[in-house]
Amino acid sequence: MRDSLSIPDERLRACLQEHYGIATATLELLTLGLDTTANVYRVVSEQGAAYLLKARSGPLYEPSFLVPRYLADHGVTTVNAPIPTTQGALWARLVSYREWVIAVYPFVEGECGWNPGMSDAQWMATGALVRQMHEATLPPEGFPLLRTETFEMSEYAYRVASIEAQHVQGRGDNDGDGERQVARALRERWLERQPTIHALLAAMDALAAALRTHAGPRVICHADLHPSNLIRDHLGRVFLIDWDDVMLAPRERDFLFVGDPPTDGSARAGGSPFFEGYGPAEIDWVALTYYRCERVVQDVIACAQDVYFRDDLGEDVKTNAVELFAALFAPGAVMLDAVRAAATCLPLDLGVSIAASA
Repeated sequence: MRDSLSIPDERLRACLQEHYGIATATLELLTLGLDTTANVYRVVSEQGAAYLLKARSGPLYEPSFLVPRYLADHGVTTVNAPIPTTQGALWARLVSYREWVIAVYPFVEGECGWNPGMSDAQWMATGALVRQMHEATLPPEGFPLLRTETFEMSEYAYRVASIEAQHVQGRGDNDGDGERQVARALRERWLERQPTIHALLAAMDALAAALRTHAGPRVICHADLHPSNLIRDHLGRVFLIDWDDVMLAPRERDFLFVGDPPTDGSARAGGSPFFEGYGPAEIDWVALTYYRCERVVQDVIACAQDVYFRDDLGEDVKTNAVELFAALFAPGAVMLDAVRAAATCLPLDLGVSIAASA
């Protein structure tokens, strides 16, 4: 979250009235998520109806609104989709705050996040939901701006190289004797983990080359599927929220945080309950390993960006980014262990040995 929101509450209330016809009784900022470009609020109207308001800065990604609305309208009922404005749009821009877009959603009362964890029944419900999403048929016109997976990873290599050149191997423009302690802390941790970071990039490069020729069909993927984006209500239903990364990709893109799938492609009991709900799935282990590597690299880059390139963030947020970076490589780190587990199922002729190198 941002340390402070640059939009007055009064302006948000006026926007809700103007674009949604919602007269606001209460507007409460919620401390949810790690997205430093967005803020979310619980809104209660004068009639007592509860809504979730999301205000986001930066470039507009239309599919993040259009796709969940389409899915909800076509039978995927536990997708939490944006509510149309009085003019039928799925978002609104703030006058005098052109970089900010707001959207309104039903407010789902329930739990999200990693603690408390999800029950087996909730994971099974999630699996069934994701199967519906993956099997959804696109509209005839498609979604023209919807990102499609290309397995092009050169941007990741470029960003890592830039961070290392500017802030790890040398000193940044604003560094020196007065370098901030938090920047030094990240540099030290990065240098400790640099061989692992480079090994992950090398593995991604080899896996991407294979996937560009044989990856499975692209389906609608949420692309950020984890417990913090799954709201569990008191009736046991699971709602999928936060569609900022939605894309067309092989289905393994959504299998990062759902437990390990059975290696024989079945949905047998004893494996991850997610796959009991999802049903039989022949897993492309090359794709799954690639996506798990990618997630670690994305988090590494995001931590560095928050520390070195975000002057609008406070020292406490930057300190949290350093702690997150350290946790990515700590003993028992979930995603790095998942990378190693998936890599054991890779074809030997790929010559990728992440378990040993990372």
